[in-house]
Amino acid sequence: MKTKIILSFFLLLGVTKQLMAQTEKWTSGRADGHAPMGVMADHVHHKGEWMVSYRFMNMEMEGNLAGTDAISNEDIFANYMVAPQHMTMQMHMFGLMYAPSDRLTFCAMANLIDNDMELLTSNSMMMMPMMRNVTFETASQGLGDVKIGALYQLFNKNRRTLHLNLAVSIPTGSLTETGVTPMSSPDETRLGYAMQLGSGTCDVNLGATYLKQYENMSYGVQTSYVYRTGENDEGYTLGNKWNATFWTAYKFHKKFSASLRADYNDIASIEGADATFMNPMMATVFDAANSGKKQLDVLLGLNYGIFKGSLKGLRFQVEAGIPVSQNVEGIQMESTFIMTAGVQYAFGGH
Repeated sequence: MKTKIILSFFLLLGVTKQLMAQTEKWTSGRADGHAPMGVMADHVHHKGEWMVSYRFMNMEMEGNLAGTDAISNEDIFANYMVAPQHMTMQMHMFGLMYAPSDRLTFCAMANLIDNDMELLTSNSMMMMPMMRNVTFETASQGLGDVKIGALYQLFNKNRRTLHLNLAVSIPTGSLTETGVTPMSSPDETRLGYAMQLGSGTCDVNLGATYLKQYENMSYGVQTSYVYRTGENDEGYTLGNKWNATFWTAYKFHKKFSASLRADYNDIASIEGADATFMNPMMATVFDAANSGKKQLDVLLGLNYGIFKGSLKGLRFQVEAGIPVSQNVEGIQMESTFIMTAGVQYAFGGH
């Protein structure tokens, strides 16, 4: 009899726990309650809650690809006078979110961009002797495009949530960055497409995010699309961009979790051309045909959150990874590494 009572008790306890889990809501109040640091617009906030964030992103590129294959400098010089060698792009991203209700969250983000590129000139007889086989650097720094938008939660139950996001980017980034090259010295000349700081168009960003939590793990799926509207003042339009990303995270402790993420980008080629590039064959970076790519990255992340005390709402996160697949249009630099680290602080609300 006692055995039956004990078994009945544990059975009832299990059923009760299962029913409670079915009515529980997805929550951001755990280490894996936010997506990895490289994912934007991943969660909504409680009514009256604010969040400020800072992210630092570093991207490295080395060498060049033609399609999916590496291409040598010598092969590039068969058609171009200059070949890029190495590029570093760093971004400082400042974010702000506010929720007037539990379903609706407004957001804004501004970026400060710092680009550096190392290039090599060819040994072509068409170039002056002092310009042959010369390594030089170009750089651009400044404000990128500002983005404002909103997230709307469709449901939150059974530890699952789904929200949509709509944002518009304001073309505050410069398209006229210049630098001195061996061919232009001592004057400055317009830098290539990748060195410019914005799109020059008002771009529409549409997306959806689905999140699911378990006792000690969670996963998320997000897809987004960037649609470029019109043509910028320099005579071209950057390619539309589709992103799909999936991540899973394991919560080792309420404050600490680790994540694994796959991130896929499909970017269309540039339409039109910058009219100042009178001879696009001077360098690969001046030729709009060398734009557009498909890339899959795999990234690992660490997340640490504080949920009690005077520092409640503070999070520290870092994520780093490498491309596992790249397919570029024309000739483009090969991506080799990406890292995003930052801090988030949420306050207010209920």
